[in-house]
Amino acid sequence: MRGRKFILCILAILLIAVPLFAACGGGDDDKGKNTSTTSAQKDEFPLEPKRFDTTIKILCVSSSRHRYGEVQFVADEEKTGNVINDAVAKRNDYIEEKYGLKIEVAPVQYPGDEIKLSIQSGIDEYQLVNDAVYKMLPNATENFYWSLEKYLKLDSPWWDQNAIENLTVTDKTYFVAGDALITDDDHTYLILFNKEMYANNSDLGGKYGDIYKLVRDGKWTYDRLAEMAKLVSQPDTNGDWGTEGGIYGLLGDNYGSGILVSGSGATSAEKTTDGGFRLTVGSERSVNAFAKVFEIMSDKSLTLRVEQLGDSGWGKVSNMFINKQGLFYMTTASSISSIKNSTAENIVDYGVLPIPKYDEEQEKYYNGINIYQSTVLAIPTTNVEKFDATVYLLEALGYYSKNFFGGESVAHAYYETTLKLQSVNSEDDEEMLDLIFSNRLYDIGAIYNWGGLLLDVYSRTLRSGSNTLVSYIDTIKDAVEADMEQTVARYKELAS
Repeated sequence: MRGRKFILCILAILLIAVPLFAACGGGDDDKGKNTSTTSAQKDEFPLEPKRFDTTIKILCVSSSRHRYGEVQFVADEEKTGNVINDAVAKRNDYIEEKYGLKIEVAPVQYPGDEIKLSIQSGIDEYQLVNDAVYKMLPNATENFYWSLEKYLKLDSPWWDQNAIENLTVTDKTYFVAGDALITDDDHTYLILFNKEMYANNSDLGGKYGDIYKLVRDGKWTYDRLAEMAKLVSQPDTNGDWGTEGGIYGLLGDNYGSGILVSGSGATSAEKTTDGGFRLTVGSERSVNAFAKVFEIMSDKSLTLRVEQLGDSGWGKVSNMFINKQGLFYMTTASSISSIKNSTAENIVDYGVLPIPKYDEEQEKYYNGINIYQSTVLAIPTTNVEKFDATVYLLEALGYYSKNFFGGESVAHAYYETTLKLQSVNSEDDEEMLDLIFSNRLYDIGAIYNWGGLLLDVYSRTLRSGSNTLVSYIDTIKDAVEADMEQTVARYKELAS
């Protein structure tokens, strides 16, 4: 009898212990990880339960400009069977049922311009606005948006900490990115490579070995990219370079010159510890990095740029990679799904790599974002009546896009299912995606485009045909720094 009681006691202890182990189990808080678990999560929704019974209207990018511009907020009722669309529908239904918060979208081409007119007219029509960083950030100095650091749990894993660190000014956080969005990650730059071309070229595999190991060992650099690209490049049948009939080591565009420079960790400007900005485009790091980038991007026997093929260059370059005419293709994550869904026959078997480093001594990889497309969220200052409900919804969107117990989360549907499961075909590529998205970099100078001169400072020099970066910086420095100082002054006025 005593033995039976002892066994029952042990069983009872085990029944209690197992859930505790499950609840306390470690997890990776990186974007896209542990996002569809149906059991207890490490992170609980951080706000007290409330019910609002109201509608929050989001001014967002239309689907014609970005495939996820609308669907990341509101599912398309006529579209079923799509993992992202279905995940958004379930998330929104849950938020509406639990908190009485219904989401409505107002899609336009450029919400950052539209919200300007709305705020200047004093109209409280939109409670949230979502657009590309270059359209959003410069408006903050006009008191267009609420600072959010007092209202959101910004240290939570569903908010992109790189975005917060890069975009917070004078300790004020006006903009957020993270799991509540898809349009932030989808426009992060990376390198796609032709696996078949790499494997079949004995000069590549024999000399450099496993390219993923090269990345892991910190040896994926500008120099390695240039060396590999040179080994595969071939002119067209007429012996000409710069045409769509050739084979190239690198396919890209002028804007990519700045992305490659940012791969060194250098940006055209950076924040200072006292809440200001410093011009860094002329720093030794930036100048040296661009010198190497210029050699790579201007060499027609190595690189084919979109601009060399005229107005239809974007489509042509993409098709060239699909048709196995490029070893490396510098593009954004949005191209991964596009290429996978291509109707082309015998489509390229591609892998994913981060933007290369400047040299092997560099500690980490940096992956820049497309400032024309990568988006952030903000609350316009005209939103007063529904401010509390909007803040609550923002936190709910972040949390339930990462952690959802009623099915697959939105973040998991995009990152794990759409990108990893459906669009890449190896664990190596999945590892590279984790590396890329955890090391995103915002070039604050390009975003604010001080003096109207910093946005294309690298691409302009590339287009000129000679590396005149240093002399060009000398001519624009005074105008840029004067504009920069005005921005700092406005931010300090807002913070006072």
